[in-house]
Amino acid sequence: MKSSSKSKDTVLSRRDLLQGACAGVAVSAFAPVVPAWASGAQTRRVSSGAQRLAAITPESLPKAWSADEIHRRWLAVRQKMKDANIDCLLVCQHHPGEMISERQDGDADIEYLTGISLPFKWVILPIEGKVTALSTNQVRGTREEELSHERGIEIRIVDVWSEGIIDAMKEANVGQSRIGVSDLVNASRQPEGEVTYTTYERVLKAFPQAKFEPASYLIDGVAALHSPEEITVLEKTTQVGELGLQAMFETARPGIPQRVVWLAMFNAMVNASGERPFRVSVRANGAGNSALNRPLEEVMRAGDVLSQECSGCVLGYGSQVNHSVVVGSPAPPDWDAAAKDSLDTFNEMVALIAPGKMVKDICAPYDKRLVARGAKPGALVIHSGGLGTLPRGGSAGAVGEIVLEKGMVFDVKPAFRLKNGGTAQFGDSILVTENGARRLGKREMRVVKLS
Repeated sequence: MKSSSKSKDTVLSRRDLLQGACAGVAVSAFAPVVPAWASGAQTRRVSSGAQRLAAITPESLPKAWSADEIHRRWLAVRQKMKDANIDCLLVCQHHPGEMISERQDGDADIEYLTGISLPFKWVILPIEGKVTALSTNQVRGTREEELSHERGIEIRIVDVWSEGIIDAMKEANVGQSRIGVSDLVNASRQPEGEVTYTTYERVLKAFPQAKFEPASYLIDGVAALHSPEEITVLEKTTQVGELGLQAMFETARPGIPQRVVWLAMFNAMVNASGERPFRVSVRANGAGNSALNRPLEEVMRAGDVLSQECSGCVLGYGSQVNHSVVVGSPAPPDWDAAAKDSLDTFNEMVALIAPGKMVKDICAPYDKRLVARGAKPGALVIHSGGLGTLPRGGSAGAVGEIVLEKGMVFDVKPAFRLKNGGTAQFGDSILVTENGARRLGKREMRVVKLS
């Protein structure tokens, strides 16, 4: 990662922001540089001379995944199936973390295999032969129906899901085979899965000679490694998320309800991508995710620290950005030290990223500072980009043992708790490359003061 410097700070007027959002223009107060922690640099006010990023509008973004990309995914999943001696994969809708209000994680497993978030319920993927998607009549006459035909997906309109699954399995001649079932048990954020008891029982009875087993891992392992087409989309989602941050920087002030800031962020991202944001959760004096992705009536006060989880959405994919900020003054007495720790940790972690390393290896700088602050190591600091089923965590447990590979994309977002309950958290989406890491965001990672 290359460092650069900028002599002038920047500010955006409310009018500039609203005009930019309506036009779908990503407006940034920052340049892509690594911060230099010089005296007095910790709380810089945003002043004139804003840099504008390249225009982002729904018209400028890809309209759909290519057929080649979808077929690449099938080939990769089928290779995993072959390795696991599984002859057919039954893929159910998967809504990870569905208890979080309005979480835009999509129907992750279905979406990965079809490139379409709605309106499919099941996909039957035999190790060879046609791919079948089950839907209701709502798909008729839609763009999704046309895309499915172009990709070689046979759509079946059914009223009873088990009947559609049974018919597709009979046609694939897998009645005495090993059958993998996604989201059955131990799926991402759904330890008890989402496959309904009645559907599963009927399918089991129809094929007493078949062996059924949980198989969510087959898709998760493939989806974590992104193709060039997916990386291009994730770059766009990151830019959309940064536009949401710009809306936050412009609207967050003492006396302003969180709802106003949330709506400004939401609208800026919708105007840019034409899709509902993957994640907009923002909170004063609390962890960003504690707002549960919704607008609140809480009013911001001078000295509050505003944190967030902000993720745009392009073709159903999300990538998160984080940028804590002090609203008004005075800042909490422990803000400067915590913010410096977060930014320094971010840069040190990014510098460690390389193929072949484990997640726990790159988390060492974060764990070291957590322990120095009297906290436990292993806190969540890695958040995968893409669909909502991919790994998130820290150095502890199974996530810590994940080996980094070229093509992985994840948000690095070290957070340190303040005495007032707020957090200092700075993060950006990172691509693992052959030679190390590359930031997908364009803003300067530095501390900003809003007044």
